[in-house]
Amino acid sequence: MRKMLLLAGCLASFGTATLVVRAASEQPGLVVHEWGTFLAMNGSDGVTLDGMYHEEHALPAFVHARRHNELKLRGSNLKGETPVIYFYSDMPRQVSVEVGFPGGLWTQWYPQASFVGPTLVQTGSLPHARNGRIGWTVNVIPPKQATATLPAAPKDALWNYARDVDASFVYLQNGTGSAQTKEWERFIFYRGLGEARLPLAVSATGGASLTCGAELGEGLRDVYLLRVEHGQGVYRHAPALKCGERIEQVVPAMDGAQPIAQFAETIANDLAARLEKNGLYAKEARAMVNTWRTSYFTTDGTRVLFILPQSWTDRFIPMQIRPTPDKLVRVMVGRIEVLTPAREREAEDAISRLAAPDPETREAAFTFLREQGRYVEPIVRRTLRSTSDARVRVLAERLLLTDFVTDLRTSLTDAADGRELVTEPAYARAQLASLLRDIGFPEEARQEGERALAALATMKAPTMSDHASRNTFRALARASEGAGRDADALAWYSEFITFGGSYKTCQGCHALGGPTNDAFFRDWWAGRRFAEVAKRTGELPRLIQAEEAALAKRSDNFVAQLRLAYLYDGRGDTARAARLWARIDPQGEARASR
Repeated sequence: MRKMLLLAGCLASFGTATLVVRAASEQPGLVVHEWGTFLAMNGSDGVTLDGMYHEEHALPAFVHARRHNELKLRGSNLKGETPVIYFYSDMPRQVSVEVGFPGGLWTQWYPQASFVGPTLVQTGSLPHARNGRIGWTVNVIPPKQATATLPAAPKDALWNYARDVDASFVYLQNGTGSAQTKEWERFIFYRGLGEARLPLAVSATGGASLTCGAELGEGLRDVYLLRVEHGQGVYRHAPALKCGERIEQVVPAMDGAQPIAQFAETIANDLAARLEKNGLYAKEARAMVNTWRTSYFTTDGTRVLFILPQSWTDRFIPMQIRPTPDKLVRVMVGRIEVLTPAREREAEDAISRLAAPDPETREAAFTFLREQGRYVEPIVRRTLRSTSDARVRVLAERLLLTDFVTDLRTSLTDAADGRELVTEPAYARAQLASLLRDIGFPEEARQEGERALAALATMKAPTMSDHASRNTFRALARASEGAGRDADALAWYSEFITFGGSYKTCQGCHALGGPTNDAFFRDWWAGRRFAEVAKRTGELPRLIQAEEAALAKRSDNFVAQLRLAYLYDGRGDTARAARLWARIDPQGEARASR
């Protein structure tokens, strides 16, 4: 009898526990909303261009990312930008989220993910962006119950717009570093690169046309064609585009264009209202529009924006959420930057004139290429494929091997607020000098380098304590190299590494752009140039001996470790370089295996 009573009690307890778990898992009151952008660029013939891995503005320093070299997937023709996930809950709860990307990889995220795949450990290399997946298990806390401490972002950072909502807070315990830390935010953020196509074909030839992909099923909603030129903007809106439907002559004339401020306000309000109709809350729609206001509405170019059906999003980047929310709304905007025939001709002409004997001509050509910002690589790639001029083809091939094109930050916008920056002419000339030497025009490079050095000599000398000195160190190294003064270039690159390696004691100057962790230095262009110049001058053996001696005296000499790692790589001693990088960035392998 005693055994029977004990068994009955256990069964009763088990039944009660089951009911409790079921009640918690089925508790109503969880709503999930998401917005984001998928960006591609088309040639005038409608062919989607690759090289779309460049950043438009830097993310805050606290955002997690793959290794620096893993962010340069040059075969990428699609960039998933700023998808953010909001949770609305009437009670605290734990929520697990997983997002796949069959046609790409997730590259940046916050808060720290439970897993990000595939990894370098799994693949050995990343020649293609595909089969990505990422997941989090977060604690969702209603606003009135949260005691959140959000990570500090610069006051003008675009990141802050996404926080201006009524969503619950999310937090998790990040245990990947040396200490457990709580990471709070108002949303989950992630970003990625892909080798996939958006379901809209855009051609800029013959007056331009739009064709909705036949595979879409339900068509597209709210298609915008924007044209922004010389401080004015105009747009055309199509409420819907049926599956397989084609619209001709879509580029609006500039006759009815508005001044840029008025235009941006008009279309921002229009798009925000359409986003609301597609399921976003008013504050979410405004957050999305404010985040991309400069990029969408005030940057010169011709572009198409369109709201993708949720059924497409669910197939393209499938999401799983546990517990299942009462409602899930996913509003993604497709964005295609369109190269018009006129812009392609300008690009080909600029590449052709880049090494002209006349300084004004080549500087004008360089200015045009610099102004293409994040799009300079796809534009050069397009020129390489389309030009019939053998000289331009050779120049384009050389350009694609330079830091000018392959650097992750090629845009001319402020890292915080997205506004256009005004570049000091001496810095631009120094970059041109280095570029001209890289593409095989030493005399033109020498002329530009000497002019840049003369201008830099009249400016304030760089110091290790002034964060603005990074621009001067960089320019002095580039100008010296362009001028053929390799010994001076070697010294300036060495000083630049010393300056960069001091980021740990910097008082916030690296919050946006530049090194924010040790992993940054693995693929830093300045370190590579330092080793290249050392090898070219014959100084490589002496410098290796000197840095080894410095480390023998003080094993924690971070700058000596950096210089030596670059020099080992420059000598081809990959095994020693790898061991040293493991000391410099001990968390690197842990991050890569997540």
